[in-house]
Amino acid sequence: MGTALEPDGHVRLVDVPRSRRLDEVEFYYPAKTMTLPDLNALLQRHDQPRLGRSARDGDLPTPLTQGYVKGFIDLVFEAEGRFYLVDYKSNWLGGSLEDYAQERLPSAMEEHLYTFQYLTYAIAVHRMLQQRIPGYDYDRHFGGVRYLFLRGIRPEAGLQSGIFATRPARGLIEEFDELLGH
Repeated sequence: MGTALEPDGHVRLVDVPRSRRLDEVEFYYPAKTMTLPDLNALLQRHDQPRLGRSARDGDLPTPLTQGYVKGFIDLVFEAEGRFYLVDYKSNWLGGSLEDYAQERLPSAMEEHLYTFQYLTYAIAVHRMLQQRIPGYDYDRHFGGVRYLFLRGIRPEAGLQSGIFATRPARGLIEEFDELLGH
């Protein structure tokens, strides 16, 4: 994919050699049972949008409430010394390119609980990097999260169309990791 994944245009998947990519990264880690109010309190403390549009109070996706988090990250790659996680989405958000504009993607992320998903993915990558990189530092080594809404990606638009890009704050990741019981 030739679309830039960073504002400066330096990071593009097409430029990442196979040796710097891990596809379909499976993870599995124990976690304390948590409730939606617990998670929303954490998000609120870090000025993040609360979950709730498609979740009811007290409910979270099943894997977490069973005491384990299990999943597959579509892609983890390293570029310029930083690691990114990527999830591909084929959601139909509408018939026009404007439906995939950067400012509209946060509502899709909330509606489908993708914020919760990327936080669990970020913890998996964070823990993996802690084990594999001597002197690991989240701020230096974690590049961020990219959700690629494939129907809206246009190389000429860069991050402005079809790409939800974020880098959760270190404090949010560390506190979420603690909430999970690490």
